[in-house]
Amino acid sequence: TALTGLVSSAAGLAVLRLFIGFAGGTFVMCQYWTSRMFTKDVVGTANALVGGWGNLGGGVTQLVMGSVLFPLFKTGMSAETAWRSVSVVPAVVAFSTGVA
Repeated sequence: TALTGLVSSAAGLAVLRLFIGFAGGTFVMCQYWTSRMFTKDVVGTANALVGGWGNLGGGVTQLVMGSVLFPLFKTGMSAETAWRSVSVVPAVVAFSTGVA
């Protein structure tokens, strides 16, 4: 999603969405993996934790992006430039988390 702000054509958007779909598809594999790796006694809890953390990340991203986007409007930045700029925020957070 870091490249969302760089897309300037419908074909570029389609390619970007294709890669986002691949990344989103990992959720299903992760749920399958936890179903196979944990015993029947705890598999429900394991799947709930995996799914819950994924949904939490999506919700936090929406809150953070909105919190960064709306102040950009107040600085006089155009709507198009603001949303293109703010799309970099999740990439920076993900990269920082990966390095730490």
